[in-house]
This record gives sequence, C-alpha cells and structure tokens, in this order.
Amino acid sequence: MATEEPTKIDVEVQPAEPPPPPAAAAAPEVEEKAIVPIEPADDTKALATVEKPKETSEDKPSEGSVNRDVVLARVATEKKDALIKAWEESEKSKAENKAQQKLSAIGAWENSKKADIEAELKKFEENLEKKKAKYVEKLKNKIALLHKTAEEKRAVTEAKKGEELLKAEEVAAKYRATGTAPKKGWFSS
Repeated sequence: MATEEPTKIDVEVQPAEPPPPPAAAAAPEVEEKAIVPIEPADDTKALATVEKPKETSEDKPSEGSVNRDVVLARVATEKKDALIKAWEESEKSKAENKAQQKLSAIGAWENSKKADIEAELKKFEENLEKKKAKYVEKLKNKIALLHKTAEEKRAVTEAKKGEELLKAEEVAAKYRATGTAPKKGWFSS
C-alpha cells in the first residue's frame, strides 16, 4: 500500500447514530463493529467519525479497494484482538479455578490433619487420665498402708506403755512391801 499523508480531521459530536462509512456498503460485517479509535498525527487517542466527501468511482477506482483493504485489515485485527482477549479471559478463569481448587484441597487437607491431631491429643489425654487415676489410687493405697502401720505402731507403743506402767506399779508395790528404796534412777543418792 502507498503511504498516506496525515490529513486534518474535523470532529463533530453527533447526538445519536453516526452515519455508516462509505466502505460499509462493500463490507456488511463492518456495520456490526463498534467505532474504533483513530490515531491522529499528534499521538493522542480520540474517538471520532470521519466524514469524507463522496468521491466518484470514475476519478480514483483504486482508492475504493484501498479503503476496503484497510477496513478488512481493521476487521481482521479486531477479530484477532477479540480472540486474544477471549483466550486471555479463558486462561485467567482457568487459573482462578485451578487456584481455588488447590486452596480448597489445602483447606480440606488441613482440616483432616487437624482432626487427626486433635483425636491423637484426646487419646493421649485419656491415657494420661488413666495413668493419673492409677497413680492416685496407688498413692491412696500407700497412704492407707502408712496409716495402718502408724496405727499398729501406736498400738504397740500404747501396749508397751501399759506394760511399763504395770511393771512400775508392781515394783513400787514390792518396794513398799519390803520397805526398801530403788537402787537405780535419778532419785537415788
């Protein structure tokens, strides 16, 4: 294609529907497309409708095919862009779904492991409670045995005390009967 020189474009704001471009009669699918931004020479983007004076096909017959080629190229570009955008959205959606599935799987795994550990902890606590109960029972038995032994020792001590008191009374009665004084003890002189 030949290079075109930038032309001055008049931008008009139209209240409703813009008139179709002249190439729309040649390519009906162009009518279904939205208005595409036109890049002016100063590299600023703006949406504008371009009205060109109608040219007769007798003056420049090759220009109609150039416009048609430009429009077809633009349509092909828009189609590719739409396909690329759809593919991109599809890939993003797939990535989101895959990530969500993995997050769900991780959450389920975490909950499963947590439940296993809590069950193990409960079992361990039950074992500790059993061991504690056995140990408490053992200590209570020791206390009971200790109390029994202490009672036996008290009984033996009380019996010895009673025997010694009885012996002391008998010896004292003997000394009284004989009239003699005991030979040993702190009171002897």
